[in-house]
Amino acid sequence: MSSRRWLFAVIALSAILHVVGMILTPLPAQDGLKFLRVARQFQSQPWEDVVRGSDQHPLYSALIAVGEPVVRIIVGKGPVAWRIAAQGVSMLASLALLASLHVLTRNLFDDRTANLTVLLYALLPFPAEIGHETLSDSLALSFLVAGLCLGEITLRTRSWRAAIGSGLVTGLGFLTRPEVALVAPVVVIAAMIRWRAWSDEVAVFGRLVALSLVVLVQVGSYAFVKGEISEKLSRQWSTQVGLQNHAPRKPPLLLPKGLDDPRFDFSPKEESDQISLKDEPLESSKRLLFEWANGLSLVLIPVAFLGLIRNRARAESVDGRRLILIFCVAFTAIAIRHAVTLGYLSGRHALCLVVLSVPWASAGIWIWVDGFRSRWGISAERGRRSGYVGLVGLVLIGATVQAKAGHPSRWGYWAAGVWLAEQAQPKDTVLDTRGWASFVRGIPGYDYWHVRQALSDRNLRYIVVGADELKASSRRAATLRAMLAHAGKPVASFASRRDGRGSGVEVYRFDPPESWEGITP
Repeated sequence: MSSRRWLFAVIALSAILHVVGMILTPLPAQDGLKFLRVARQFQSQPWEDVVRGSDQHPLYSALIAVGEPVVRIIVGKGPVAWRIAAQGVSMLASLALLASLHVLTRNLFDDRTANLTVLLYALLPFPAEIGHETLSDSLALSFLVAGLCLGEITLRTRSWRAAIGSGLVTGLGFLTRPEVALVAPVVVIAAMIRWRAWSDEVAVFGRLVALSLVVLVQVGSYAFVKGEISEKLSRQWSTQVGLQNHAPRKPPLLLPKGLDDPRFDFSPKEESDQISLKDEPLESSKRLLFEWANGLSLVLIPVAFLGLIRNRARAESVDGRRLILIFCVAFTAIAIRHAVTLGYLSGRHALCLVVLSVPWASAGIWIWVDGFRSRWGISAERGRRSGYVGLVGLVLIGATVQAKAGHPSRWGYWAAGVWLAEQAQPKDTVLDTRGWASFVRGIPGYDYWHVRQALSDRNLRYIVVGADELKASSRRAATLRAMLAHAGKPVASFASRRDGRGSGVEVYRFDPPESWEGITP
């Protein structure tokens, strides 16, 4: 099978697995609800106001807003259309990533390594899960790989098109997630390291200027509308340098009298069981290493190191190897600094390191296969048949792992949302601590990030909360229990899973009291 046909076959396989995953994931990620809310605003408000009012970079939400009317024609208007539109954008980005990854790996190694790389990446469970989630990571990762791919071509061929293309996709990646902008300086650094003569500098300098200008135009346009380069980066910077006067754009609403007791805790989320990484560079490094290993499903780590140590890259791929190495080192430093500054780090932060490790894992597999065949004297035909059997087994294992219900513990929130859609009046406002029930109901409500606004709303009639949140031994849980005991009445309860297992979801009827005075946590 030709390399192009193989790529198309892997893209088709990946598309099927993503569609199955979308079907098995009826609720969006909790962080994905923010992107859906911004996407709705893009359809009803001036885009400049939406960009200024959101703390997320806008491109992913804007694409959801564009795609939702198309999905609506097929599935009808409602939350399902929004969820599928968001998942569809992520899925298409994941499929586009495979094409860029194939080209990048082929330039670094050869066709057979590129073929194996895209297959392995399509079958890795965690990247596949993110590939059809309602999160911006998949789109950002696709732009990142495309930017590095075109950057490698720029360094190797001095192509103007590749330079401008790298700048364009890097800028679009920045409009999705700010860290993608790292591609541009990495390409410049990689080019400067290889300069040996004035002719080299003259040949590539113009391309680097073009790449940088294209990125800067997009970053500058966003900053002009937003008023800052990135709200996310500004928050990280203010946390890093300890700016206590970095106030939000709008002052927080005051809590009603009685609830302003300092013993109450209105934190948006329950504290994680994981140890905080704040000011812990060693623990942050360990966490990043763990998330990288988990993204590669552990089994690819030995062959990735084998490929790194004994790779057989062509001579012209030296620039590409240097480019990838510089990017990985720079991104690792930034990720560790992020964890040390803000105290947390997840598997999503390691995704770009995962995708850039797979080509070396594929190269390591071919090195091992070639060595195994020569040591045991296996003929080429027998080796080919064994390889086909191994690939079929790999596809079956990967497909089986991916063909599982996505987040089955969210079913209770789906049931609570259906119940609210049937029982609540359109004017009844809902405070939903995790947001899923309000999403299913189809009428925007308050999440717990906006609990102060919710408690000041006289139309607040229902509170949806996880039973695990009420049972926790924390000040936040004690606050929730006290509020519900003072002004709430349980009206519905649902198990978290369809089969009745798991901590449940509680729905309370809320009657806003005339006064909260006298309430104690």
